[in-house]
Amino acid sequence: MSKLIINADDFGYTKAVTYGILEAHKMGVVTSTTALTVSNYFEESMELVRKTPSLNPGVHLTLTLKGAKPVRKDVPSLIDEKGYFHSKETFLKYIDLEEVYKEWDSQIIRFYNTGIQPSHLDSHHNVHGANENLLKVALKLAQKYHLPLRKASRSKETASLDGLFGTVKCTDCLITTFFNKNATKENLYNILDRISKNEGTYEINCHPAYIDYELSGLSSYVDPRLEEYHLLTDKETKKQIQDMNIELINYSCIKG
Repeated sequence: MSKLIINADDFGYTKAVTYGILEAHKMGVVTSTTALTVSNYFEESMELVRKTPSLNPGVHLTLTLKGAKPVRKDVPSLIDEKGYFHSKETFLKYIDLEEVYKEWDSQIIRFYNTGIQPSHLDSHHNVHGANENLLKVALKLAQKYHLPLRKASRSKETASLDGLFGTVKCTDCLITTFFNKNATKENLYNILDRISKNEGTYEINCHPAYIDYELSGLSSYVDPRLEEYHLLTDKETKKQIQDMNIELINYSCIKG
């Protein structure tokens, strides 16, 4: 039997994102999430986790969240002249790896300080898969906290990154193609069909959400989030997964 994690990224980004993910878990097929510890809504969102522990949240490590600032004050290479994270297009030109380690470590510690055990690590804009050096920072932290880490490669050109995981646990396959114009019923069902024909553990990362003005001002990825929400809460999607004999799991099944 194939086993599938459907992980919703960006928990805590805005109130609408948080509640959209929560409902996609309660009413749909989302099995886990990852939280943005640098968000102004992080602690508020974690209070909702206390009421729904099955959401099984992990840490969504970030260096590039628009309009956000680091947890630490001593990481000058990670911020622009206004004190905010660099953009995803430019951050690689500035960052110091030791500062990345300190900041990500502090983001993880902030999560632990809520009293909730994180299920795994991944990253906003997949920055831990941007190059080998950043992946090694994420792997070092995954080893430190004994946590699984999302697979890093998203292309044939970066496939070698996934060979660096060593003892750090991850799924057998990460599927990133349920996104933007490809967040369609046809594509989702094709993905599920491929999963059903192969044993192993899979992850689909996704971004379901309700939409609010704050999200519209922060993110370039807005309307498709609502489409993802509708597909992931559709009863037909749940039935497809059941009929294909795919077992929905979360990261508690991927031991670090």
